Amino acid sequence: MQKVIPPRLLVPYLSGQRTVISGYVYRVQDCARLTTPAQLFMGLDLGFDGSELSVTVPELYLMRWSARDVDTYVVPYGPHMGGDWNDSPPFAGNGFTTSREHVVPQFHTMPMPIPPGAEIIHVTIDRPERLFARYDGLTWQPVP
Repeated sequence: MQKVIPPRLLVPYLSGQRTVISGYVYRVQDCARLTTPAQLFMGLDLGFDGSELSVTVPELYLMRWSARDVDTYVVPYGPHMGGDWNDSPPFAGNGFTTSREHVVPQFHTMPMPIPPGAEIIHVTIDRPERLFARYDGLTWQPVP
């Protein structure tokens, strides 16, 4: 699974002040073609009101982890799809992001502890993604 880390939360995660993952998350394989910050911005609906990001952001950080308990993740269906979810964007209510260019299934998780082995990936405009840090279960370890 993966989640974009808002810029204001990168340091709290790395310093251990934030130890949970929550909100909208996506399967890594569904995002494989989203390789630049702009593609991630558009494909994952990151332009919602109140977002700290813009389509011109030069870099993004993603947290990735292996999903072990599938019951942790739910498809957020709105009433028009027979569900009971109501939320503000990036919620679409149909189980997918609203991107017209990329079909990306959307999942939601309630707060859960960061699992050991989670990684933070750095994505920039001009360089392929690279591993930035790895979580050992207690702290984030930088990766040179």
